[in-house]
Amino acid sequence: MKGYIHIIKNVLLSTLAMGAMILSGCSQQNNEPQIEKAAAPKAQLPGGADSVVLIPIKLLEEEDPKLLWEMLPPSYQTDVTNLIHDFVNNMDQQLWDKLFEVLSQAGLLLNDKQDLITAMIEENLGGTGASPEEMQQSLETMGKMLQTLVESDLGKHATAKGMDPGKFLDETGKELFKLIAETSKLEEGDPWNTEIKTKLKDIKVEIVSQEGDTATISVSGMPDLPDIDVLTAQLPGFDDSELPGLSMLRNGEQQVVKVEGKWIPKAMADEWKDNMSEASEMINNDLKNMLGPEEKKQVMNIMNAAQMGLAGAAKAKTQEELQMAMMQAVMGALMSAGGGGEDGGLFQDGLGELGLPGFGEPKEENE
Repeated sequence: MKGYIHIIKNVLLSTLAMGAMILSGCSQQNNEPQIEKAAAPKAQLPGGADSVVLIPIKLLEEEDPKLLWEMLPPSYQTDVTNLIHDFVNNMDQQLWDKLFEVLSQAGLLLNDKQDLITAMIEENLGGTGASPEEMQQSLETMGKMLQTLVESDLGKHATAKGMDPGKFLDETGKELFKLIAETSKLEEGDPWNTEIKTKLKDIKVEIVSQEGDTATISVSGMPDLPDIDVLTAQLPGFDDSELPGLSMLRNGEQQVVKVEGKWIPKAMADEWKDNMSEASEMINNDLKNMLGPEEKKQVMNIMNAAQMGLAGAAKAKTQEELQMAMMQAVMGALMSAGGGGEDGGLFQDGLGELGLPGFGEPKEENE
C-alpha cells in the first residue's frame, strides 16, 4: 500500500513544488499586467517581517495555496502571469489539448476499472501487501487528481493562455490539497494531519533585527517536510541547491526584505530579475523552436495510439481484455515514436536496444 500512496504523494508534491518554483523564480521584466489582479485575500494576512514564515504556516493550516500568491509583490505576480501566458502561447495548441484529452481518459479509466486494474497490477507485480480495497482507493485518488487538472483552466489551451494564477491556486490548488488529505488517510497514522499540521504549532519565528525594509528572522521548531529533499534533487537544475520559495521553510536565521509592501526572502529578491530573464529567454526562444513539423506529427501519433488503447481498455470486461488493450496502446505508441524521419524517430535507439523487429538489433543476443 505504501508504494501506491508514495507515488500519489510524490505526484501531488511535484505539482505543488513546481508551482512554488514558478511563483518564486520566473519572469519577464517591464511588462504590463495582462489580466486583472487576483481578488483581495479573504482574511487579513500577517504583515511583519515574520510573515515570510507565518503565511506559509497559515497556508498549511487552512489548506489554502492561494496565500502563496498573496505573498508575492504585485510586480512579481505580473511577471509570473506573463511568463505563464508566454509558456502556453509557445506550446502547440493541438498537442496541448490532445495531452489533456489523454489525461482525461486515463482519469476516467482509473475510476471506472479499479477492480480490473488492481487485479492486473497484483498479477504483474506479484503482490504489494495492500488489500484490493486499499489499492482501489489509491487508484480512485489518482483518477480524481487527473480529473481535477483536466477540469481546471489548464485543461484547454484557450483558457490556459489567459489563466489567472491566483484563481488557479484558489480553486484547483485547494482541490489538490484535499486530495493530499484524502491520500494521507489511507496511510498508517494519517501523517498529513498528525506529522505535519499538528506540528505547525511548534514553529517559532523571531525578528532578530530590523532596519527599514531589511530584517533578519530566526526560525525554530520547523518539522522536516517529507520527501521534499528527495523531490528537489530530482528536479532539473536543483541537484545541489534548495528550491526557491521552499527555502523559507527551514530552521535557522535568514535575511528578508520588503518589496512593494510584501516581505520575501532576500535571496529571492536578489535573484528575481535574472531568474525571470533566463526563464523568459528559454520560453520565448528554446521552447518555441523545440518541435518541428515531423516531431509534432510523431508526438500526435503517440498520443492518438494512447487514446485508442485507453478507449479499448474502457470497454474491457475482463482483466485479460484490459491487459491486451494496454499492451496494444504501448506498442502503438512505441511504433509511432520509432518511425519516420532521418533519425528514425523519437525513441529509435531505445527500440533498437529492445530488439524489436524493424528497429535495429539489440546490443547483445540475449538482451
